[in-house]
Amino acid sequence: MDRVLVINSDYTFLGVSCWQDAISAVYTGKAIVEAESDREVHSVSLTMKVPSVIRLRKYVRILYERITFVSYTKHNVHLRDLFVCQYCGKKCESRKLTVDHVLPESRGGLTNWENCVSACTACNLVKDNRTPQEAKLKLIRQPRKPHGFAEILRIKIGEIHSSWYRYLGITEE
Repeated sequence: MDRVLVINSDYTFLGVSCWQDAISAVYTGKAIVEAESDREVHSVSLTMKVPSVIRLRKYVRILYERITFVSYTKHNVHLRDLFVCQYCGKKCESRKLTVDHVLPESRGGLTNWENCVSACTACNLVKDNRTPQEAKLKLIRQPRKPHGFAEILRIKIGEIHSSWYRYLGITEE
């Protein structure tokens, strides 16, 4: 595991760090190791287990909106939709997915969370410049802005390591 969960001194989520920065924070006394991985790193004079969760010694003030804000990007749309075409249900690699405007841009459709879905290239070609109803396609799930802490975390940090669940206050999926 190359990523380390970073929590505030009050155990609230702050973000994710690379293991090198986490070890540096622990070594300099800025953070405490809360959980370790099985992996070890070695220096000339020290052997240390790589942390999987660190907690900062000093509280860092941060706006809740900064943690819960998810930018609209093509990749984030695919993450929200779990890399599944929202028309046929086929799971695809990111490079084989497109972002489709449910209401086409040419008809006033906006490029936002509520109007865009992941679509495989085949479904996107069938849909073309029409609405799903006109193309006789049915959406698996209506597009919406990501909500809920677990979904936002999944989009922001990707895979959630099993050792992180108790610190994030969420249950395993």
